[in-house]
Amino acid sequence: MSASDKKQQRKAAMAEGLTQKQLKEQADAAVAKRKKTAYTVVGVVCAVAAAGLLVWNGLNSSQDRRHLSATAATVAGESYTVADLQYFYSNARNTYYQNYYQYLSLLGYDPSISDGAQWYNEAEGQTYADYFRESALTSLKQVSALCSAAKAEGYTLSEAGQKSIDDELSNLDVLCAQYGQTRSSFLSQQYGAGVTEKVYLRNLTNSVLASEYAQAHADAISYDDAALKEYYDTHPDDLDSYDFRSFFISGAAADPTDADGNPLKDVDGNTVTASDEEKAAAMADAKALADKAVAEIQAAKDRDAAFVAAAPNYVSENSKAAYADASYSLSTGVVGDTLTSSSSSIAPWLMDSARKSGDVAAIEVSGSGYYVVLFKDRYLVTDPTVDVRHILFRADTSDSTETNENGYAVPTQAAMDAAKAEAQAVLDEWEAGEKTSERFAELANEHSDDTGSNTNGGLYTYVYKGQMVPNFNDWCFDPSRVTGNVGLVENAGPNYWGWHIIYFENSNDPYWKHVAYEAKQSTEQGEWLTSITDAAEAVEADGMQYVGPANTAVATTPAPTESTEPTESPAA
Repeated sequence: MSASDKKQQRKAAMAEGLTQKQLKEQADAAVAKRKKTAYTVVGVVCAVAAAGLLVWNGLNSSQDRRHLSATAATVAGESYTVADLQYFYSNARNTYYQNYYQYLSLLGYDPSISDGAQWYNEAEGQTYADYFRESALTSLKQVSALCSAAKAEGYTLSEAGQKSIDDELSNLDVLCAQYGQTRSSFLSQQYGAGVTEKVYLRNLTNSVLASEYAQAHADAISYDDAALKEYYDTHPDDLDSYDFRSFFISGAAADPTDADGNPLKDVDGNTVTASDEEKAAAMADAKALADKAVAEIQAAKDRDAAFVAAAPNYVSENSKAAYADASYSLSTGVVGDTLTSSSSSIAPWLMDSARKSGDVAAIEVSGSGYYVVLFKDRYLVTDPTVDVRHILFRADTSDSTETNENGYAVPTQAAMDAAKAEAQAVLDEWEAGEKTSERFAELANEHSDDTGSNTNGGLYTYVYKGQMVPNFNDWCFDPSRVTGNVGLVENAGPNYWGWHIIYFENSNDPYWKHVAYEAKQSTEQGEWLTSITDAAEAVEADGMQYVGPANTAVATTPAPTESTEPTESPAA
């Protein structure tokens, strides 16, 4: 998918005015998509703290502290204390915070208020404290079951696993020194009273072993081409690629304003919103416009050209200039699994087996508006993908006085030249040293401005044609490209400018095979994990009532960046 396609889908999601439930479902889909396999994901305090860990302020009185050694649950006959469950409760809470940070207000969760004073599911009487306790017990059950299975199989923690634990302890000491705390005081603040260094280390070690063992099982799963083809035959909608055009007609009713155009307030000072009648009328108007657009396009001999011509006449005023560009309404090579998660409203129509080139329709987004969509093509891309590393040097736009048609600041030529010079200096450093993939990865982590890859050595795998911005794409898919090639490539928009140093790792399987493999692997891994976990009985004990904070607040460390789609990646 091209950069403009992704930008367009982000705009469409905002235009749809998604409900709280839809946003939660969309966030869940994004989170699930980031997980390669369906096994427990273990959080560790230091890694999370650097990205905005929630501070714990729970049981503190001497009377309460006596409860910390009480049994909170038993798993497969083994007892776990309140302190053990608080370790997993805190991880569950912070994982939720990290995954749904941008949706918290819409989901009705305020980290500064006690978890027990907020509804996670009011209809079922479930507070956030109840939800996090449930999540904590689920995680503990998985970890316990996996550790038991690992022991039975003779699997022990690897050197890499032990090093990751040692590294976390080193990071913990750095943070303790930074905040002037001991390990015990820092852990108590982050996890709650009773989570001592001993409790933390025991549960961290078990969690790392469980995660490592689960990954080892996942890595052992493999499929031949026949198995992948069989998966394609039963899931073509998810694996095919789609070309289509679309634009959105808003059906949102404007809220009332006063004579000066300011939001209208009632006697209590609350903003007055549009009535149900006004909302219904706005949707009816949007439908009438959408139907008119469809009829206009259908009547044309060249429907594609008619769609391009019509789009600027039906979209909102601030989008007209963008849609004047014929490429803006066009989405090409959108893979089915991406389409389903990012454009769920139009996906079923596009995926209909009866769909043919030139079909056009108005598709309702409940309570929000209508898409006008033109179907162009559907096909299976069998071209190889590529694995590449890159280092992004983003041009400074702080002195910019120019914006493009999408409202993004355009850097000056001097800023572009400065970014290129910085990129060239790092490229020279790489050329003068060990010219290896490993060294390039180190430089990427040290220098790259791409928040989506500057912690994994700048690596992007299974990149398919059209996924990245044009210059980046063209360099990667040059037929002469071989492992070890390095290039300096300019990027000019659409929402960031700068220079890339790109390292070509290798060619890889077609993208559809990658998607099919991961889907099959995730299903099989999930079934395996379920079978192991279900065999371990978990029973809550009286101590579970003491798991959870009395009050909470957000740490002053920076909030996490949204990671479903890195805004500074070469594909953004």
